Amino acid sequence: MMKLELNEKAQNVFGDVRGIAKTVVKNSNVSEEILRTARLLANLDTSMKSTHQSLQKLTQGISELQERNTQIQDLLYMLPQVSEGLKIEGLVKRPPSTSNNTT
Repeated sequence: MMKLELNEKAQNVFGDVRGIAKTVVKNSNVSEEILRTARLLANLDTSMKSTHQSLQKLTQGISELQERNTQIQDLLYMLPQVSEGLKIEGLVKRPPSTSNNTT
């Protein structure tokens, strides 16, 4: 009877080890999923930082373009005034030039 009891205990231990092995395998898959998710989150964080930096650069570029646009508009507004000023100068009579030929 001892043999039967030992055989039964051995089978129980084998069943327990088998259950533990299954749990470890399941947990291993869960661990792999957790690691994969962590990697994806780390990549997402890096991507978000990169996107934020790109948006900052884009915002700065747009501000510079708006400033240049304002400067160009100011110059275009002044252009007719400058043109009108040039026409007035053309109408002003210049005194005749005197030659410096002294003989």
